[in-house]
Amino acid sequence: MTRRHWMAVILLCMLACLLAAGFAAAWAVRNIPGVARLVYGEPPSPTPFATPTLRATFTPLPIATPTLQPPTVSPQPVDLPTEPPTDPPTVPPTELPTEQPSTATPLPPSPTSPPPRPTPRPQWIAFETHRGSRGDYEVYVMTTTGDRLTNLTNNWADDVSPVWSPNGRRIAFVSFRDTLAGKWGMGPGTIYLLDFDPDTGTAGNLFRLTDGSNDDGWPTWSPDGQRIAFQSNRTGNWDIWIINVDGTGLTQLTHSPADDEHPDWAPDGKKIAFSSKRGGDSDIWGINVDGSNPVNLTNAPRRDRYPMWSPDGKTIAFNTNRNGDQEIYFMNADGSNQRNVSKSPKSTEGLADWSPDGKRLVLYSDRSGNKEIYIVDLASGQWTNISNNPASDEFCTWQP
Repeated sequence: MTRRHWMAVILLCMLACLLAAGFAAAWAVRNIPGVARLVYGEPPSPTPFATPTLRATFTPLPIATPTLQPPTVSPQPVDLPTEPPTDPPTVPPTELPTEQPSTATPLPPSPTSPPPRPTPRPQWIAFETHRGSRGDYEVYVMTTTGDRLTNLTNNWADDVSPVWSPNGRRIAFVSFRDTLAGKWGMGPGTIYLLDFDPDTGTAGNLFRLTDGSNDDGWPTWSPDGQRIAFQSNRTGNWDIWIINVDGTGLTQLTHSPADDEHPDWAPDGKKIAFSSKRGGDSDIWGINVDGSNPVNLTNAPRRDRYPMWSPDGKTIAFNTNRNGDQEIYFMNADGSNQRNVSKSPKSTEGLADWSPDGKRLVLYSDRSGNKEIYIVDLASGQWTNISNNPASDEFCTWQP
């Protein structure tokens, strides 16, 4: 065929394809609602009592596709040997052993290391000392071995007579900072309370307990830590008074025309021991905390003063000059069995306080030439100087 013939055939084929496409499009418009909406932009007509068809289905024209068939191979039967079925072997049931209660003696728990012991809190001694930078008395603390020496008051005036609260976290003392001279004996003393941290050995808040208009001194705590007994001359002579630690409830305990001084509260809270001149000489007396039943306990011809109860309340230590020098004596709480425990005829011993276990004393003595703080072991009689300072170290008390 010539080129013209081929061109004519191609044109005829193209026309046939166009005609076929047109017939197919016309059929689709008539039979497929979605195509009609696309062509004419009209919704399809609803068919009564019929559910609208969302998608039309039609059968496409089949297109012949040549397929290659693999050659057919007829399988040949193979005879496999057969065996008669065999029953599975029968396994007799196994009886589980019955658990018998154990009769063996249980082993003790394995030992474990004990938890580490906490570092014991140091025991403190509070004392008055003449080491002030202005030649004044200050309140210092140190441990029972003489270490960690600390000035707690550090004030220009005299601060004296420190005593511990029952929990060991406050110190009551007498200060002369509210006077013009600021010196002991040259103006009225005032009782102050000072917080103390027993772990660090440092002072905290300071609180003035009495008003400073009268001469107040020698404080002692009640066993519950809620009240303080002290001596005061606010009525013209020295008497024993009691006040709450918040400054309220001031009450006069003794009403004698003679001087009553140096109170110390009994561990059971029921009595107060004090020194009094109501018998002529200074003696150790006891009185109930309601002011009733005052009793002379020492009734000696010489001067007895500074009573201090033992922790168990059975013994009272006191200072006396009945031997011609200042000694430390013990007596029972009822005044019986008075005996010399310091036995130092060549020195002067002052106030003595008890260790919490009642086995030792802390006191001041001038046996080394000047007043120092000593700890005395009552069982062995050994004296240990824990201050070792050329200044005068005096009134001292042991932290509970």
